[in-house]
Amino acid sequence: MIIINPIGNNIEKMLLHYEKNGHLTLQASLISNSSVVYRLQDYCLKVYASRARLDGEIESEALRALESNSYAPKLYAYSPGEYTLTEWIEAFKLKEYRVTYGHIPPNLIYDMFTTELQQIHAGYWDWDVIRYENLLWTKTGDVKRTNFWLCEPVNSRRENLYNHVIRRIDNIYNGDRTEMEAMKQYFYRHQLTSLEIEQAFSDFRSQRPRLAIAQ
Repeated sequence: MIIINPIGNNIEKMLLHYEKNGHLTLQASLISNSSVVYRLQDYCLKVYASRARLDGEIESEALRALESNSYAPKLYAYSPGEYTLTEWIEAFKLKEYRVTYGHIPPNLIYDMFTTELQQIHAGYWDWDVIRYENLLWTKTGDVKRTNFWLCEPVNSRRENLYNHVIRRIDNIYNGDRTEMEAMKQYFYRHQLTSLEIEQAFSDFRSQRPRLAIAQ
């Protein structure tokens, strides 16, 4: 066990017990093919399946690299490839947020690009198909992310990837139809209306300082 931030004695004992015995007597909050998630008071414990150990290692490394970014959950402890213990975050994906609160997140496009730039700066990136699918928004509209196991190290591509995102941002500011249409299709998949999409673009263009300059 590698402890990053202080945790309660009872939590530490439970993790040590799990490392020794390989099982937990807890009710799962979420079960997938790659992991099981448990809520432990204000903590989130993610235990990786044996076939997903490499994914778990990548996720813990990404969480370490992103510690200073507000959209990443606070990391308390981990065992590479076995589990991660982070803060529990109450938040919704875009479609769920809209259904729950009746409107889109206030800084939707700004959040999408900001998190992408921060992630690349920290040394990780996502494939296009899942680039924004792991973003969540809290009740107060703050952007968060809880899954990082599909991240890949940028290695020597950091500058090129970063500049590519900056160009996409500039294209949105300049009203580039191709760039805007690609983003519209993402929003349509999440059942946003044309009016909501136009509002998202308008909000993004009106924010100051402009995102590329702010970075």
